[in-house]
Amino acid sequence: MNSIIDKKIIRGHMGKTVIFDSKKDQKLFMKDFLSQSSIQEKFSSWNVQGKYDTKKIIFEEILKNELVVKGIAKKEELDKYDNPLENLHKCLNDSKKTLDDTEQNQVSVNFYDISEDFKKEYIKFLKNYVANLFLEPIYFQEVPTFRFHFPFQKGYEWEDRYHTDIMLGHPPYEYNVWIPFTQVYDSNSMRITPLSDSLNFYKKCNYDFELFAENVQYNADWIKELKTKSSSLNMNYGDFIVFDPRCLHCTQNNRTEITRISLDIRIITESSLKKYSREYKTTGRKKMLFQPGHYFSEKPISI
Repeated sequence: MNSIIDKKIIRGHMGKTVIFDSKKDQKLFMKDFLSQSSIQEKFSSWNVQGKYDTKKIIFEEILKNELVVKGIAKKEELDKYDNPLENLHKCLNDSKKTLDDTEQNQVSVNFYDISEDFKKEYIKFLKNYVANLFLEPIYFQEVPTFRFHFPFQKGYEWEDRYHTDIMLGHPPYEYNVWIPFTQVYDSNSMRITPLSDSLNFYKKCNYDFELFAENVQYNADWIKELKTKSSSLNMNYGDFIVFDPRCLHCTQNNRTEITRISLDIRIITESSLKKYSREYKTTGRKKMLFQPGHYFSEKPISI
C-alpha cells in the first residue's frame, strides 16, 4: 500500500483492520458485507430510534454511584449540579480527562469493568426496549463500551476518524446500539454517515480497509467529503439508536460546554448468527470469536 504521507505516529485504526486468510476467505467476507441490510429489511431505514423510561431504567443514578465507588469523583462535588453527569468535567482534574496514546482517558479505562448493579440495569434495558424491536432472541455484548468525552480535553490533536466495527473484524450481521446518558448535540455527539454514503466510501477504496483507515486519517479531500455526508446525532438522556454496523461514524473533538457520556453496545439476533459465511473474530490481541459464550452473551435475551 502506498503511503499518503510520511507518518511519524500510527494512530487510529491503521494496522488493526481485518486480515483475510485467503482469497476465498475475502470472497466470503464480501458476500456477507454486501448482503441486504437486516435493519433496512425490518425497519425500511438504516437506523431506528427509540426512548426508554428513565424512572424505570435508572442509568444516571447507577452511573453517579459508580463514579464515586471507583474513586473518580466525590459525591459532594457531583451533588453541586442539577445535571451532574453533564458537569462531570468540573469535578475532575486534568489527569483524569486527558487522552493517552491509545486515545483513552482514565475515566473510560476505569469503566472497562462494570458493576453487577449496572449489568442488571443494562440487561433490563435490552430486554424491555431492544429485544422487543426484533421479536426474536438477541445475544449481546457482555461488557458494553463506555465513552467519556470531556469539553476541550487535552490529547485530542487529530481529525475525526471515521470507522466501522466491520473493518475491525465484526460480522456485518450484528447491530450497533448507542445510548447517550447526557444531552448530545454538535461536537459532543457521535457523527454518523448514512448507509448508502458509507458503502460508496468503501467502494472508492476498493474495499481495502487499511487504505480506508489511512485515507480518513490523512487525506484532506476524504475528510472534507465525509464531513459533508455525515451529521451529528441530537439526542437526550432517555433516547437510544440502533443502526447498521456498516455506517461510518466517529467521535468528535468536544467543543461544547458539557461532558458527553455514552454507551456502545453490539447485539445480534438468533437468526443472524446463522448467516455467517466465514468465521468472525476481533482483530485485537485476544482474537475473540463473535459467537455466544465468547464476544456475545452465552444465553440470549427473549421478550
